[in-house]
Amino acid sequence: MFARLMVAALGGAFGVVAPLAAGPAYAEGATGLGIDAYAEMVVDSARGHLFFSLGRERSGVRVTDLAGGAQRTIPDLPGASGMALSPDGSTLYVALADADAVAAVDTTTLTVQRRYGLGSSTCPTWLAPAGGKLYIGHGCQVGKGKLGSLDLRGPTPVLALDLPLDGSYYYPPLLRGTSANPDLLLLTNRSSVSFPISGEPALYDVSSGTPSRVASLPGETCTGLHNAALTADRVILGCTYLWDPETSSRVVATTHVAYSTTDLSPAGSSPSGGGATAVTTSPDGAYVVLGASQSGTIHVERPDGTLVRRYVVPPGSHLDRQGLAVSADSRTLYVVTTDSDGQNPALLRLTDFAAAGTSLLLAAPAASARATTLTVSGTLGFPGTPGSTPRTLRVVKQDLAGSHPLPDVTTAADGTFTFPDIPQVGAANTYAVTFPGDATHPAASRSVTVQVSRAATALSVTSKVTALRTGRGSTVTAQLGTTYNNRTVCLYAQPQRRPRVTLTCGTVDANGRLTASYPLHRQVTFSASFAGDHRYAPAEVSQPSYGFLLRRGVFRVR
Repeated sequence: MFARLMVAALGGAFGVVAPLAAGPAYAEGATGLGIDAYAEMVVDSARGHLFFSLGRERSGVRVTDLAGGAQRTIPDLPGASGMALSPDGSTLYVALADADAVAAVDTTTLTVQRRYGLGSSTCPTWLAPAGGKLYIGHGCQVGKGKLGSLDLRGPTPVLALDLPLDGSYYYPPLLRGTSANPDLLLLTNRSSVSFPISGEPALYDVSSGTPSRVASLPGETCTGLHNAALTADRVILGCTYLWDPETSSRVVATTHVAYSTTDLSPAGSSPSGGGATAVTTSPDGAYVVLGASQSGTIHVERPDGTLVRRYVVPPGSHLDRQGLAVSADSRTLYVVTTDSDGQNPALLRLTDFAAAGTSLLLAAPAASARATTLTVSGTLGFPGTPGSTPRTLRVVKQDLAGSHPLPDVTTAADGTFTFPDIPQVGAANTYAVTFPGDATHPAASRSVTVQVSRAATALSVTSKVTALRTGRGSTVTAQLGTTYNNRTVCLYAQPQRRPRVTLTCGTVDANGRLTASYPLHRQVTFSASFAGDHRYAPAEVSQPSYGFLLRRGVFRVR
């Protein structure tokens, strides 16, 4: 029965055609968080805070305002990993994996009010409120992930560890709860970055105070799980691989399947691309957000899988695991990225992320000859909206000569457009195309750069001794050939084992020469450089010179 359901779900998933051809919107303006590692993010919209835990072998929780500013650190929180807000938002609970405790942080004063010890070698890692308790994914030994709970409703905290589970967990289980259905608790195996394991997703009812299994999925269903989300009626998993019952093998997850909270049967799909490393939902349940680190894309979708908007993180950035969260008003999406080495976490803010987006793609040749025709093409689209109407786009070209407005271009009925240009100036020619926006769609602008060829010019450098009998110096001469609108040359000298120094920079004379003097050394390299101009490429040449001592005070240069 399960195999038939999976066939139906995967068939529907792979049949979804997302309007990605219209192009992504780029997320820009990252704010560095001043930390060197990241584990999880919590948004406290009511008090204007963002919390970032640093994970194992670190200590502290980073706090910022909702724009990523006013940064500070709550210290002495060893191994701060999973975090959860209390139902009233007054307390932030932090799992201290390196201190075998859970800390309670006052979200107004940003101070630790209390620690709840779990006992030695418990390694609490993930937290989720459910059924009136705080559930804890814990366990220090690989292959022995466990579930515990902390009941703080009475005058005395009640701790329960190693609760009975139907199934085993390789690491402390990742936990997810939802205020929309507070009696449900989701447990999954969270894979490490380099070692994908079976997700083992299981759903529990905790209304009685003791977890009772509602349903679970076979281990092979989802492999390489990095994040998960729970809503009132769905479980959404970020899987690297999905099980294909037709071939009895796992396949790369090019889409992601949602599951019903009733019995974990397939309940739709999300065209999020492969390898989702971060999954979240908006508090109002209207949107699902999935992000993939490998592709750098973030998909905003409706629960039925319809794409609303797609973002691409800035070049050189990577979406971190569990790096997505949404504000309480469901308007701002917070994104945590790292650099190419997985370090220096930074924050992106995408406001009005679920609004009808405008996407703009541009394409042009990487290189072109000067004074010949090149063509720029592109597509204007609005994800989730079929077709388009002709719209006017503004075009501006930037080159070495400055900024030049080009004629407006009008899109075709399908949103495509092209325009030609004959660049007269070499080097980088950047074409910026702008849709000014309208009553229902935000403005968008994209640019593309074409490297336009430039001719080569002749450049040489020579040196000769002056005042040979006294050995006082040498004369260095640069000779510049034909250029267009720049006749400036710079001369340099670099003595052996010393930094290069500038002798002079100036306009060559009518014969193309520029001359400078330099004290005589036993070994020095003279260089001349031309920065290029609108039609001629930069050039630089060097000549080593060697001085030989003939007698006291007299040198000869070769």
